[in-house]
Amino acid sequence: MAHHTLKFGAVLPLDDFARARSVAAKAEDSGFYAVAAEDHFFMTSLMGHDRTTPRLECFTLLSALAPVTKRLVLTQLVAANSFRHPVLTAKIISSLHHITGGRVELGIGAGWFREEYEAFGFPYPPPRERIAQLAESIQIIKRLWREPEVSFSGRYYKLERAPHSPKPVPLPRVMIGGGGKRLLELAAREADVVNIIPPTAGALGHLAMEETAKFDLAAFADRVALLREACTAVGRNPSDIELSAMVYVVLGESAEQAELFAQAMAQTLGVSDVQAVYRSPNTLVGTAERVAEEILRRKEEMGVTYYFCNFAVPEMFERFCAEVMPRLV
Repeated sequence: MAHHTLKFGAVLPLDDFARARSVAAKAEDSGFYAVAAEDHFFMTSLMGHDRTTPRLECFTLLSALAPVTKRLVLTQLVAANSFRHPVLTAKIISSLHHITGGRVELGIGAGWFREEYEAFGFPYPPPRERIAQLAESIQIIKRLWREPEVSFSGRYYKLERAPHSPKPVPLPRVMIGGGGKRLLELAAREADVVNIIPPTAGALGHLAMEETAKFDLAAFADRVALLREACTAVGRNPSDIELSAMVYVVLGESAEQAELFAQAMAQTLGVSDVQAVYRSPNTLVGTAERVAEEILRRKEEMGVTYYFCNFAVPEMFERFCAEVMPRLV
């Protein structure tokens, strides 16, 4: 289906730099393609987070990891467009590109977590407007990377002969995160990678757990189909875009142990049906053999090749590297 090879990114812990550095070192030693930092000032109780959990700023953290890694790509899962002017985002990525010798990607989205916006005084317009802002931002960022000076007059941003140097050469890949129809239409025009996520309750701006539980592999496949239709509509080959997903990895030494872990995850997520955990495109649950088979099945059937892996405990990370990745070579 797709010509992309399997890639794995480790989602970094943001509460402690020493832990993040340890994850990056393990990822590099184990053949991971990337490490990724989320971009939130705080999160909810989902998966053990709360408003007071420490969170390092994503670009600052990635900059600190640049000199202690040699091969890993540094990316964001994903940066909220609303938090930074596109000129600043373009400059940050260009700077990281030069610091790392080209080991950086831009992960960006329209933003969704309303409580976070309101806590810090960021305007929270409707989804249509946030996506329109994102579209202008990506245009500006790409032009700044390519052109000596940029003039731009949009609804949300205006530039007048804005210079930008140094240029990132070759251009960093752009990953757009989201899952709605308008977002996927934008991604069809602008993205190199699309990270498809569950519904975020639209204008309400929070994770709706009932809707998230319904977002199964079939719903994910429907989003992939929408993206491919959007690509065709703009004359782009759908296989030019790499498909990505963030997954919680739950490995058991046996199917029975994996089932117990899945039950605990269902309880954490507030989901009554444990089978919803298995059906989710955002989990990989089972023995090492089953998880490897599932990764290959999703690649074959849906074209997903770029996984951002969340590990609840370091032991899961160790086992994934030792027992799952060798089965995928």
